[in-house]
Formats: sequence, structure tokens, C-alpha cells
Amino acid sequence: MDALWKAIFKGNQAKQAQREARRAIGFNSSGSFFGIAPLIACAVLIWPFGGGKKVQMMAGRETPAAQGVVIVDQGANGNRTLDVKVSSLAQPDSLRPPANVYLVWIQEPGHQPQNLGQIQLNGKEQGELHVKTPFSRFKVFITAEQNAQEHTPEGMQVLSADVPAR
Repeated sequence: MDALWKAIFKGNQAKQAQREARRAIGFNSSGSFFGIAPLIACAVLIWPFGGGKKVQMMAGRETPAAQGVVIVDQGANGNRTLDVKVSSLAQPDSLRPPANVYLVWIQEPGHQPQNLGQIQLNGKEQGELHVKTPFSRFKVFITAEQNAQEHTPEGMQVLSADVPAR
């Protein structure tokens, strides 16, 4: 008989723990939902502001099918992180005149452009480059060049975007 009472007591303890857990996550004793709604509302309000600002890139005259986007996020120490993504961009050696690489440039108003690096394409005419910048307002553009160590853009501009201040 003692074992039966222990089992009943443990069963009641388990049910009580279940009720407390349900209350903690937003369900009352009748099982209706009430406490999670404010959390969901906050998430819905915050969600549109996450993920960075997307700035569409404009294709150049010689590469009308090219598409690109610059995703700008606020990084640490006031820097901004840039994710430059391209698609439908032909291999640089198929251009006229042919080139060897695509370079991504950044240019702050009133300053010379700076080489951010090479964007390499996969077999599906897509590529991506992740970089950081201290600049607040700037232009990002991609050119077809002969070598990756260029200090000034010489080749054909294939995509560009003006990124507004924060």
C-alpha cells in the first residue's frame, strides 16, 4: 500500500510541475494561450530591422543581365559590414574586351576608390565578398580588370550602388 501512495504522490508532483511549466511559457490552467503573445509581438516589431539594409546594384551597359546587392550591417566599433552578392554575371574572360578578374571597389565622396578585393564566381555565375568599412556614405562598384592588385579602376564597370549614410 505504501508503494501505491508514493506512486500517486509522484504522479501529482509531475502534474504540478507540468502546470507550472505551462504557466511559465504563457498558458493558464484551462490551457489557453496568453503569455507568449507579447513576445511574438515584440519579435514581429524587431524582425524588419534585422538582417541589414539591402541596396540594389545597377548593371552597367555592357552587362545588362548582371544583378547585385550590397547588404549593409552595423558592425563593431562603428564599422559597417558589407556583403556584396552578385548573380547572372558572366565570367570575366567572356567580356569584350576580355578581363581576368572582377574587383569590388569602395569610394567615399570626394576620395579616390579603394580596392576591396576580388569577387570570384562559381559555376552558376554567382559570387560573394564580405568586407568591413569605417565609411558611413559611399559608392560600391565592380569592375572587370586584368589583375587583382589594381590600385585604380581601369576596366569596365559591371555593377554599382550608392550606399546612403546610416
